[in-house]
Amino acid sequence: MTARSTPGGDAAWPPPVAAAGGLGRGGAFGRALSYEWVALRSLRTPWVLCGSAVAAQVLVDLAVGRDGTSGLRQFAAGMVGVTLIGFVLLAAFGVNALGGEYRHRTLTRSVLTLGDRRGILLAKATLTGAVTAVVAAVMVLVNALSVPVLGQTSLPVTDALATGGAAVLYAVLCALVGLALAGLTRNSTLSIAVVTLWPVLLENLLVLTTGFGRNLAPFGAAAAQAQAGDGSGPQWLLMLPLAVLTTVLLTAAGILFCRRDV
Repeated sequence: MTARSTPGGDAAWPPPVAAAGGLGRGGAFGRALSYEWVALRSLRTPWVLCGSAVAAQVLVDLAVGRDGTSGLRQFAAGMVGVTLIGFVLLAAFGVNALGGEYRHRTLTRSVLTLGDRRGILLAKATLTGAVTAVVAAVMVLVNALSVPVLGQTSLPVTDALATGGAAVLYAVLCALVGLALAGLTRNSTLSIAVVTLWPVLLENLLVLTTGFGRNLAPFGAAAAQAQAGDGSGPQWLLMLPLAVLTTVLLTAAGILFCRRDV
């Protein structure tokens, strides 16, 4: 069996259970999902990215100001951990889910093992979204606990749940955008650069130079919902541009993935 080595010291690919056909049940999608889960557990880099995102949230909570602000404002200030630092790491996690296979030339083996390309991409998207949701939820919980512990004030549970839910949804969409870009470009470095510079630079330039509405800027509008500290809660309709962008990119990536050689 050929070993796949990565900078994070990832294990051999594919894992023995997957290569041997121990892929579980549930049809083509179920087999693909089992295969991807076994593969994900055998790699180190994705878990380093997830762990770094949680660690970054802890550091943000220790760094943000806690004096003279309400619990909800403290919570909203801590959301920069998800929307800025965590966004980059979780988007990289999404890129790595597919871009890593292109980089190490293991995707051909995955396709030959499973056969159904649409099932492979759907399984990757499902697993990426699920893991990202869990990691983002942990980050939100860490941020919420920091308010009474560090800020020594109460946090309205209902408002925190709404804002935290927006942060989790934002993180999941960002990770899926990263996955889609990896499928489109077949280049991890380029995909991470695009998904990082898009909200930080490209959207701001578009708004400043063309008068494009900020409420229509996919990443900016969605991120703002995870930082709502005025008690009004997120405006879920502003998540729509990023959701549409994610759908379009995933659809395009799926079409190319099914048509191109791997």
